[in-house]
Amino acid sequence: MFPAFTIGGFELPLYGLISVIGFAFAIAVACHLSPRCGWPRIDILFASFYGIIGLATGAKLLYFITYLPNIINHWDYYKSQPFAILLYGFSGFVFYGGLLGMFLGVWIYCRQFHMNTYAVMNVAAPAIPVMHAFGRIGCFLGGCCYGIEYHGLFSVQFPNDSDVKGLGDFPRFPTQLAESLFNFVLFIILFVYVKKGKPRQGQALGLYLIAYPIERFFIEFLRGDAIRGHFLFLSTSQWISLILLPIGIYFTFRKDKNVSTKETSNQTVG
Repeated sequence: MFPAFTIGGFELPLYGLISVIGFAFAIAVACHLSPRCGWPRIDILFASFYGIIGLATGAKLLYFITYLPNIINHWDYYKSQPFAILLYGFSGFVFYGGLLGMFLGVWIYCRQFHMNTYAVMNVAAPAIPVMHAFGRIGCFLGGCCYGIEYHGLFSVQFPNDSDVKGLGDFPRFPTQLAESLFNFVLFIILFVYVKKGKPRQGQALGLYLIAYPIERFFIEFLRGDAIRGHFLFLSTSQWISLILLPIGIYFTFRKDKNVSTKETSNQTVG
C-alpha cells in the first residue's frame, strides 16, 4: 500500500518505523504500570530490551520454519544459491514466534537477576497488544498479512505495483486493520484492568492469552497469504492459538502462591 518513503535519497521502510513506535509505546506502558508489579522502572526497561531481542529472534526463526517447506520443495535452486536461503528464509516475521521469544527473553532476565517472573506478567499484558496493533498497521502499509478476496464493506484494493504478486488483482478483506483495531481495544481493556483492578499475578496475561488466540484463530480464515504455513487443515498460527488458549485459562484462574516480587532477598537495580 505504502511500504516506504524517501528522505534525502534514503528509503525508510514504514513497517520498521511503525514497529519501533509500537515498541516505544509498549515499553512506556509497561514502565507506567511498573508499580502494579513492584518492580523499579529501570528493571522493566531492561527486561523490555531482553524481550525485544527475544521477539526479533523468535519472529525470524518461526518465519524460517514456516518457509522451510518451500525451501525443501525448491531445493535444486536453493542448493546452488545458499545466500537466497538467508535472504528469503529470514525476510519476514511471524508474530507468534516473536511472542514466545519475548516471553523467553523476559524469563531469562528474571532468572539472571533473581526476579519473580509472575510479577511482571500483568504489566506486560497491556503492552503486548498495543505493540502488536502498531505492527499490524505496518503490515497494512507494507501489503503483507493480507486478506482473502472480499467485495463488501471496508474492502481494500491494494495497488497493482505491489511487491506481492497478484495482491492488487481484486479487493481484499483488511485483516491487518481488523486485527489492529482488536488489539487496540484489548490494550485499553487490559490497561484499565491492571491500572484500576486487582488482578492476581499473571491473571492479566492469562486474559490476553485467552482473547488474542481466539481472535487469531478465526481471523486466520480470512487471511489470503499462504506463506505463513499450514499443517493438515489449519494454519500454523491456528495450531499455536489452540496451544496458547489453555495456557491462558491456567494463568487466568490459577491461585497466587506466597511469593514476593523478588524470588530471593537479593536486591537488584537492573
